Amino acid sequence: MQKQLQKTHTNEQPILPIRENHAFSWRFIAALTLMGCLAVEVLLNLLPIDYDTPILYWFFPVSLLLASQMYFNQRITRYFEIKLLLAFFVWGCVTVVLNYGRAQLVNSYLWFASISTVIFLGFTLPYAFEKEGARRVLLLLAAVTFFAAVLLCVASLIAVFAKEVAAKAPSIFEDIFIGQGRLSIDDHPNRSAPSPALGVVLAGVLLAGVKKGWQRILIVLGAVICFVTLALTGSRTAILGAGFAVAFEAALTLRQVLRGKIHSVLRVCISLFVAVVITVGFYFASALTQQGCNTLLVRMEAVQTMPQQTQIPVEPAADSMPAVESAADVTAPSPAEDLVITRDFSDADSFNGRTDIWRGIWNGLLQNPKIFLIGTGPTMANNAMLPYFPSINPVGPFHNSFLDVLVALGIPGLFLLLVFLAMTALAAIRLSLGRASDQPLMVKLLPAVMILVLAEGMMEDNMFLSTSLNILWVWLMISAGFVLRLSKKEPELQEVKDS
Repeated sequence: MQKQLQKTHTNEQPILPIRENHAFSWRFIAALTLMGCLAVEVLLNLLPIDYDTPILYWFFPVSLLLASQMYFNQRITRYFEIKLLLAFFVWGCVTVVLNYGRAQLVNSYLWFASISTVIFLGFTLPYAFEKEGARRVLLLLAAVTFFAAVLLCVASLIAVFAKEVAAKAPSIFEDIFIGQGRLSIDDHPNRSAPSPALGVVLAGVLLAGVKKGWQRILIVLGAVICFVTLALTGSRTAILGAGFAVAFEAALTLRQVLRGKIHSVLRVCISLFVAVVITVGFYFASALTQQGCNTLLVRMEAVQTMPQQTQIPVEPAADSMPAVESAADVTAPSPAEDLVITRDFSDADSFNGRTDIWRGIWNGLLQNPKIFLIGTGPTMANNAMLPYFPSINPVGPFHNSFLDVLVALGIPGLFLLLVFLAMTALAAIRLSLGRASDQPLMVKLLPAVMILVLAEGMMEDNMFLSTSLNILWVWLMISAGFVLRLSKKEPELQEVKDS
């Protein structure tokens, strides 16, 4: 008996073994690469690198390595969800061939590298581990992303509230600013919001996965920093999506805490009521936070400009500017006066002009019915729909990832994507709400990430077909992979692994 225990103990391996079968572990390389991918995508605006280099020379090659290992060692193509994703991937390549000329084929290499990374690296990695190992890898990925999001938010708040400090490192802080009352980290506030929103949502997952008090205190502090940064972006889509996700986490946690203490119907009613309260409170708290921070910025700007206004004026020389122009300069409003804004739902009927864009694109599809069949290809969708954009809206973005898929890949591509998402949603419901689910609370909260991502995808078009990686796109595939992997029975995976 003692010999058997010793043998079992010696056969145990760490979660990320550096060596396997006397060679460098491919699991270690894949997990380390995915963690690097998450950190780089969150901190990309602070790092002295471009978008293409990490994808082409690190993430994409390792994703192909993982794909080969998963195919030959794990027989991963036996699973229906893998076949769906491969069909979606192959159909995207077919649309490239059907729509592009020889010179235009080269323009699709970034899309090919990006989608290969999110499918082969982001989605299939959970299938490389047993259930316990997969849960620990999930906690590690969430921690890396959360830590990177907190760093980004801290840098953003320094750039906004401590400009003297930010001026000493212009290469890091030069692209972070407040414009018209909204924080821009990326090229637009709406594209700056996903990382802080994801940090807020992942904080709930981490709180359920850690046990030490000091760890939970640090997570709560980081979540507050991410929330303040998210509020400053003023992105209503990201704020509402994060609110829905946090409400889901709170309701599910309360449901599990109250299990066995009160009647199931009453427990569900209380959980739903708490979810509604948190959703509404989350949005209004973000609005108050944004208004308070902007008011503080205005006062700070006024304090900084006050000494200049109280200085004794020097008599202008004869060749100086006219007195009228000097008076205009003195009475001109401070640049900080436009900082305090409030974004309400007065434009909810058009989603801030998005419905006009969607109608224009739909008219373009009706006038080009061939697109319904074979699409336009992943990188040509925007150019194909340019003539149909409303004149008053910015030309280019569709502001809907699903509409983007319809135009780029046609009905076949959209159908494959919707089937995959529906399959993932059903697995998430069973995992989080099913009575037979034996997963810990941390795993049951994982669908909250999918709620945030899909809410963002309804109003933005930075997923599924992007030529560069997006943190929400990567985490959608990670969460889907873990949900589907952990909902499977362990003996089935072990049999596949041993065959």
